[in-house]
Amino acid sequence: MMRSLYSGVTGLRTHQTKMDVIGNNIANVNTVGYKGSRVTFQEVLTQTLRGPSAPQGEKGGINPMQVGLGVGLGTIETVHSPGNLQGTNNTSDLALEGDGFFIVSNGTKNFYTRAGAFTLENNARLVAGNTGMVVMGWRANKGKIDTNKSLEAIEINKGEVIEPLATSQITYNGNLDSRTTGKLELKANPWSLTSGANNARLNLALEPTGNFNEFKYVLSATAGKIVKASDHSLVESVKGTISLDANGTVLDITPDSTDTFSVWGGEVPASAIGDITTDPSNINALFSVGANNLAWSDFRFEKAQTAVTAVQVIDSLGTEHEIVMKFINKDNNNWQWEIETPNLQPLSVTNGEIVFTAGGAVQNISYLNADGSTAISPTMRFGVPGDSDVLTVYPDFTKLNQFAQGTDLKRDQNGFKMGSLENYLIDSNGVITGIYSNGLNRALGQLALANFANPAGLLRAPGTLFEESSNSGVAQIGQAGTGGRGSIKPSTLEMSNVDLSQEFTEMIVTQRGFQANSRIITTSDEMLQEIVNLRR
Repeated sequence: MMRSLYSGVTGLRTHQTKMDVIGNNIANVNTVGYKGSRVTFQEVLTQTLRGPSAPQGEKGGINPMQVGLGVGLGTIETVHSPGNLQGTNNTSDLALEGDGFFIVSNGTKNFYTRAGAFTLENNARLVAGNTGMVVMGWRANKGKIDTNKSLEAIEINKGEVIEPLATSQITYNGNLDSRTTGKLELKANPWSLTSGANNARLNLALEPTGNFNEFKYVLSATAGKIVKASDHSLVESVKGTISLDANGTVLDITPDSTDTFSVWGGEVPASAIGDITTDPSNINALFSVGANNLAWSDFRFEKAQTAVTAVQVIDSLGTEHEIVMKFINKDNNNWQWEIETPNLQPLSVTNGEIVFTAGGAVQNISYLNADGSTAISPTMRFGVPGDSDVLTVYPDFTKLNQFAQGTDLKRDQNGFKMGSLENYLIDSNGVITGIYSNGLNRALGQLALANFANPAGLLRAPGTLFEESSNSGVAQIGQAGTGGRGSIKPSTLEMSNVDLSQEFTEMIVTQRGFQANSRIITTSDEMLQEIVNLRR
């Protein structure tokens, strides 16, 4: 028999196998996460007809004579190049950008896949939709994920209840406007003066100086004249400052000049109405000109605007209560804070003071009880209606500032009421964040990824799964984005990496190779037929 006949047979067999691989690739062109395979050939055993000989003297060497015995399969390799990504708008659909595999388990053994078409089953576990195998990762414990623990089945239990946590701290931050001050104005302006037949009118302008409740006053004549008493020289105005406490009590009135000034209704010196005098201790005659007085009742005063912020706190049973915090400017760099609690009974610490430095930072904080006594502890305690525990809350004011900008208060508190899991999100690191009905977002777990030193060495398993082999290396398990593992694309699936144009080209080449090998068999058969016919 002819060696070429058997070589042709091996060619048919290998090309048939390659066609099987190509057909499988094309059949799975739309399989999620499918990785195509490729076939390589190699020459099989070679028969040596004559061995080589080395050169001898003037005689050259002789090359060997060998006849090949056909072709065999070299490799059938899985190609792990990435496939295109397709958005799905399904939260549980996941794809990988870069290397790595999702880890799924049948309960006894881990498998690895690029097909991230996951879904939730009735036991709240995240599973591969095509096999039902559970997706593996690390479960969170009260929002904390420990990636050093052993892998567990990921669970997303919609409707899961999170217990309430009582508020224990409120942090206040932001800015208190250092320019906050009261407002002072004269009700009837200008001020009309009379003395017999002499009449005059004075305009009293009041402007804040920048110090707390301190105002610059300017007295100018709109009718009549203001003169210096010593030499009767005309003056344009008389100026000074008036300062008040937080409640509007006049503390001091200080003229800018020590000179005495008089008001005249007509010609000087025949029509004097009287000297301008001030008396901060007499509310009926704060400003006087002769028998004409400006009393405190002639002024309109508004206290400095209170900065108010409200926060909802939670008791041990998860009931919400409101604490209203007021900040009242009492003096330069000095603010009083006090609380209002409509539904709570204050048991300790209801007010205090915050002193700021000249640079606007908190310098000192005092804590007072409702009776004005110094509190033993800075913690506020409230009695709560019903069976809830006493609510203990620490107010943190250390992050407040006092600058010459508008008041802008923010606050943050811990604690939350009972909530149930309504939805979830998965980020690029595989962290699953639960969204609860009480507004809380908390980590539920994190998906684990695996990588291999030689992914091509993995064994295929049904359902686009792979398993370890002796040549793939041990699975290197870790978080997405670390150790060469890819990142996760949520609401996305990785499509097959099969290139149809490449596969159809390979199919044509394979067909031609098959045809050529069949011609070897045909020709070899005809040659044998000729040999058989020799005996006729």
